[in-house]
Amino acid sequence: MTFPDEWGAGGGDGGPTESKLVALSMQSNEALLIKTLLARSCPSARLSRVQRVQNKKLWCEYAHYRDESLVHTCAGGDVNEMLLFHGTAERAAEDVLAHQNGLDPRFSNGGFYGQGIYLAEDPSYPIGGRYAHRISGSGGRRVQLLIVKAALGSQQEMGQQISAETRAMRMPDVRVEGPPRLLYDSVRGGPHRPFVSGGGENGCDASIVHVVYESRQMYPAYVIEVEMEMGAEVVAAVRKNSAEGSASAGPAPKQQRHAAPSGGGGGGGGGSSSGGSSHSAAHVPAAAPPSDAEVGAMGVAAVVAALRAHESVFFAACLRLIDLCKEAQNKQPAADAGAIEAIVATMQAYPQVADVQQMGCLAVDRVCFGTDAAGLARIQRAADAGGIEVVVAAMLAHPHVADVQEIGCLAMANVCAGNDAAALARIQRAAGAGGIEVIVAALQAHPQDANVQRNGFCAMANVCAGSDAAAFARCQRATDAGVIEAVVAAMQAHPQMGKMQEFGCCVLDHVCAGTDAAAFARMQRAAAAGGIEVVLAALQAHRQHAGVQQNGCRMLASVCAGAPAACGRASVWLLGGAPAQTGCL
Repeated sequence: MTFPDEWGAGGGDGGPTESKLVALSMQSNEALLIKTLLARSCPSARLSRVQRVQNKKLWCEYAHYRDESLVHTCAGGDVNEMLLFHGTAERAAEDVLAHQNGLDPRFSNGGFYGQGIYLAEDPSYPIGGRYAHRISGSGGRRVQLLIVKAALGSQQEMGQQISAETRAMRMPDVRVEGPPRLLYDSVRGGPHRPFVSGGGENGCDASIVHVVYESRQMYPAYVIEVEMEMGAEVVAAVRKNSAEGSASAGPAPKQQRHAAPSGGGGGGGGGSSSGGSSHSAAHVPAAAPPSDAEVGAMGVAAVVAALRAHESVFFAACLRLIDLCKEAQNKQPAADAGAIEAIVATMQAYPQVADVQQMGCLAVDRVCFGTDAAGLARIQRAADAGGIEVVVAAMLAHPHVADVQEIGCLAMANVCAGNDAAALARIQRAAGAGGIEVIVAALQAHPQDANVQRNGFCAMANVCAGSDAAAFARCQRATDAGVIEAVVAAMQAHPQMGKMQEFGCCVLDHVCAGTDAAAFARMQRAAAAGGIEVVLAALQAHRQHAGVQQNGCRMLASVCAGAPAACGRASVWLLGGAPAQTGCL
């Protein structure tokens, strides 16, 4: 196998499978080429570091596919090789390159064109779309990207076509029925802007997006670091869209927008819009959005009106609403003014911006929360606006962002609170949207984050509450997802946190409820995972905590009744070790 000349004789001194990163001079031919690629759409970006990736295994797989397979199916032997940009989001590029297959579509979260790796022609797409990995300590100004060499072959042209079928793609469509039957080699879509689909004006925020579905189609050639203001393109896109869509009074008409989840840990996706705004000759341009300082001084009605008219004030408006809703009398006026619907709509429009999702979840929670009839009505209003689905989507899109998971679990806990018919319908709706699995995933991904664990326990306790067949089915889904083991591990890791222990005991009590074979199997699983021991430890450590005592004793009683062989020393506690006031005796 022949390696690139730049690597040196025999492909350099790197090992056969690991990635060796070689720092390059900013004056080298390779660095100058990358500067040219950057300048094509982001002239304000400054290239600060370039490292060449030398991985013999990945190069051999890529070169063999390109030169021995793809070349024979492409017209004129043109494999359509390009250098493209890919972001790795929360993970540093070095971590991604440590995987034996490099960029692996199996890790993709999906997107507009299915489960592939999304590559952008212009760097502004992964940078503006927050797919770029932010360098710690840089205040967001320095970001890291991969430059990928991709053999795209024959491409299925998608333009801005988006549908349920395109989202479900696992490979391109058939190009030639044959024989032999040939597929397209990759997908081409766009131009797209981050979060706002459509072409733009060939500015810094528009890019053609390519999607490949096999690791061997691409080689991660360079790791680069770029200095620029992180998120500037997003702010510009939001302001531009808000100005185009705003009216002088009433809610802003929303364009339909999409944002593809990143493939393989980040990258570029794209989407389609319903088209630009329609303006008559008599259209009067909307007023400029207020400043953050002006928003911070507004009352309830004014801040909601600003939020509905100008998406660009989203963060300032949410912060102001959170502050205002510390006073209970402001919650209902905020809801009546349309705050819930406006926040949910913005979250739906920008699913890949973690800050939008975190702030939106928190603001909706603060506006909605209340245990009186009005509070429950606000919670129902949030559900009717699509709040449950948008929270689940946020947690799915940002599994490693602890703040999103913490606030998302809190929102799920509150929207699933209650035991009336409306609450049970919301609980079932949350389960149908995938809420059970995302809550368990949050617990599993952040075992040392006490806030995620506490809120996740509370959410799971509410979702699994009930004694009907639907409730037991939810308990089984949670068990299948691994909730028992996650709860036991967190209770072991945070033994002194009374509220967490209370909610953990409650979750274990719910999943161990029932009298059929499936329930007995859940009890045995809880016992095998150490559930009895952690509940006993909680009871002993929190003797004066009524919630811990009540839920813990109830869990032990259920397990000992259904699986007596698993009880062991739990029987000693139930018969004589528990404080009398708990009702365990």
